[in-house]
Amino acid sequence: MFDETKEYEVPNEKGLKTFKKFLKKDCGKEWIETKLIYEPTGPLIFCNLYSFSAGYSNYLREFASENQLRVYEVNPKKSANFAKAFGNRSKTDAVDAKMLYNFHLLLKKEDLNIPEIDETTEQLGSFIGSYEILQKTRTILSNHLHSMEYKSGIDTELKESIKKEINHLKQIEEDLEREMKTFAENNPKTREVLDNLLSIKGIGVISAIALLYLFKKYPDINRNETTALAGLDPVRRQSGSSLNGGRKRSRAGDPMLRKVLYLSCMNSIQHSDRIRMFYEPLVANNHKKPKVALVACMIKILLGVHQIYVNKSKYKPLYIDNKNLCLPS
Repeated sequence: MFDETKEYEVPNEKGLKTFKKFLKKDCGKEWIETKLIYEPTGPLIFCNLYSFSAGYSNYLREFASENQLRVYEVNPKKSANFAKAFGNRSKTDAVDAKMLYNFHLLLKKEDLNIPEIDETTEQLGSFIGSYEILQKTRTILSNHLHSMEYKSGIDTELKESIKKEINHLKQIEEDLEREMKTFAENNPKTREVLDNLLSIKGIGVISAIALLYLFKKYPDINRNETTALAGLDPVRRQSGSSLNGGRKRSRAGDPMLRKVLYLSCMNSIQHSDRIRMFYEPLVANNHKKPKVALVACMIKILLGVHQIYVNKSKYKPLYIDNKNLCLPS
């Protein structure tokens, strides 16, 4: 914790009881006006211009929600760029606290809000986070095993051990997928929504849970914000004489979300008439590069799923009547 001149420490404990006592002692009755600003992994708190840094963010969100304190969650990219602008190359708890202390001066009153803790949303996020870690670990091991095939003198037992670990991780992934589906089906807050999302051809359980988590975490987002959270929003890159830099996707959103959308897109092109008929004209006669067309399809799927979520409706596929394409009634 930092107050412009001195650093303090408080234990990272559930409920942050020590920190609460400190606030009451230091701020008096005005402690309830404390405002928090944090990254998902490294927060800062200011009360009478105090800052606070370390891996406290989960406890802080619970603490703020329970005590009705206003918070601002900083995108790690924004804080990193802010630090670079001031020439900060080091990254320590003390440096982060001082940097975020300066960052809060840019905030407006309306940027702060009281966080709402929804246990269902938190559980969905935990499922997706765990699944992502399992997949990354299995991919690393698979790539390592593949590279070993081209090296001589590698112990056979070592290869077999890695293969067993890969199969074990794959089994855990499958078990986790069943567990998250069972959770969503048995939860009255998510049962109907999951059923609606799975009615879309090309959307599987993992994709549905990831998208469901996105929509529940950000319940009031519009179409542009939905695209931005997936990192699929366009940004223009031009500088000096490079006036033809063109537009690219920001890739600033959740990479796991883009991954599930990509897989859903590939499945939908094969099995969904709506997406296939959108994709094929884009690539016909080299009108668009396949990669560009795929991104367009990913955005279409994302916005379509969001519409189904908002309207609480099932997917209505196209159908063929006397060899003519018809829209659903």
